[in-house]
Amino acid sequence: MKTPYNLPFLPIHFDSETELAFYKKVVEASSKLERLKQKLRYSLVNESFIQLLTLHESVQSTRIEGTQVTFSEMLEDKIDQQQDWEKVEVRNYQKALKMGVEFIQTGYPLTERLIRDLHKILMENARGSTSASGEYRKIQNFIGPTKHIKDASYIPPEPQRMGEYMTNLERYINGHPYRNIEEDPLHPLIKAAIIHAQFESIHPFLDGNGRLGRILIVLYLLQSNLIESPFFFLSEELEREKFKYYAMLNGVRGIGRNEPDWKSWILFFLDATIRMAEHQFEKLDKAEKLYENGIAKLDQQSTKKVWRALFEFPVATVQKIEDTTDLAPATIRKSLAQLVQQNMVFGDDRKRNRRYYHYDLIRIMTG
Repeated sequence: MKTPYNLPFLPIHFDSETELAFYKKVVEASSKLERLKQKLRYSLVNESFIQLLTLHESVQSTRIEGTQVTFSEMLEDKIDQQQDWEKVEVRNYQKALKMGVEFIQTGYPLTERLIRDLHKILMENARGSTSASGEYRKIQNFIGPTKHIKDASYIPPEPQRMGEYMTNLERYINGHPYRNIEEDPLHPLIKAAIIHAQFESIHPFLDGNGRLGRILIVLYLLQSNLIESPFFFLSEELEREKFKYYAMLNGVRGIGRNEPDWKSWILFFLDATIRMAEHQFEKLDKAEKLYENGIAKLDQQSTKKVWRALFEFPVATVQKIEDTTDLAPATIRKSLAQLVQQNMVFGDDRKRNRRYYHYDLIRIMTG
C-alpha cells in the first residue's frame, strides 16, 4: 500500500561540485535578468509591457493545470468579463499575483498568512475545493492519473503535518527571526527553485497548489531584490515543457530514484530562467520597435495617444480607450479609422461597440 512521502525539511545542502555547476548557470541567468531589467527601465512601453506579461503569465500558469483559454481570449475578456470558470481562474491568478506583488513591494515578507490569503483569491468562484480556500488541507490528497490513491504518482505528507512543513518553508524563505547569520548562502535563483519545489511537494491545499507555487517564484525574486517589478515569469517556459517540469519535480521527491534529485531540478529551473529572460528581452525589443515605427508614421498627437493606448489594450473599444486617455470619443474614432486605413490595427464588423485588434503586438506577446 502506498503511503505519504516523508518529505525532508529545508534547508538542502549540496557538495561543492554541485554548487559550482549551479553557479555557472546562475551567472548567466543573473546577467540576462539584469540586461532585461535595464532595457525595461528605459523602455517607452514598460508599463503596458509589464501588464501584458502579467496577463500572459496568468494564462500560461492556468494552462499548465489543464485550462484551454488563450491570451487573445483573455484580452477580449477585459471587455466581456464572462463568468466561465477558465476565465475566472485566469482573472483570479492576476488578482492574486497583483496583491502579492503589492505586499512585497510595500515591504511585507512572504509569510504563511500571505500564502493563505493569496490562495483565497485564487479559489474565489473557481472550480475545485473552494470551501477550503485559504486553509491547509485536513484530508490526505495525492497526485496521479486517476481518482484512486493506489494509482498515485505522488502522495504528499499527511495533513496533520502541514503546519510544521509550512512553518519550515516560511523560515527558509525569510531566515531565522532571531539570528542575523546567513544560514543559507545560496543565490536567490537557486532558493527560488527550492522554494517552488518544496511548496509543490508539501501540497498544502486541496487545490490550486501549482498556480500558487508559481506565484511564489515571482514574489521571492521580488523580495530578494533580484527583480524590481513583476517583469519576469517562468510559466510560459514551464508550460512548453510541462511533462519534463513534472518529471523533475517528481525527481526531487525521489520517485523512481534511490534518493531525491535536487541537482537536475535546479539545473532545469536555471536553464528555463536563462531561456525565458532571453525570450522576454526579444519580446520587449520587438514591442519597442513596433511602437516606435508606428509613432514615426503618425502626425496627430491624438492618434499617437490612441496608438499608445493600444499597447496597453491590444483588443480595445472606443470606450476602453476613452477610459485610459483624455480624448473625446469622436477623436478616438477618427484616430482608429486612420490606424485601420494604414493596416496598423484591424476592426471587426460590429455596428456598435466595434472592437479593434492590435495583431502585431498580440503576435509578439504570444510568440
